[in-house]
Amino acid sequence: MSAEFAVTRSVNPRGAEPAIAEEQLWKGFHYKARNPAVFIPIISLTKVDEGDKIVGEVRFGHSPDVVSETFEAHAATIMYCEMDTGKRVTNLVPTTILPGVATDQPKPSAKELNGNIEKTLDDAIALVRRMVKEGKL
Repeated sequence: MSAEFAVTRSVNPRGAEPAIAEEQLWKGFHYKARNPAVFIPIISLTKVDEGDKIVGEVRFGHSPDVVSETFEAHAATIMYCEMDTGKRVTNLVPTTILPGVATDQPKPSAKELNGNIEKTLDDAIALVRRMVKEGKL
């Protein structure tokens, strides 16, 4: 059985010190791709090759199996980690520029953004369902 899940976290919740800037968070994700054992202590083997993508081999715990990971980063907003086991991890960094929100205006809260995204996704699913019902897909 496959497990799929998503988690949203505030990078800088009230009281967290020091505050982490978006650029620092992005650099942290790159560091994690190159040094996974620092973030995931059960990794016992790390071999990293950097070309257009970051490709690594890791071993989890005492398992003899080596897992190949390929990291693909996109302009300080999203990093994918594809594993040869078929698993995918996606790290998404919210950008400072939000569609429909002027840069000189306060940003919506995470709760407001998630509500908008949930509605957009629900609407998209409903439209696809209607298209299937109409025989368009």
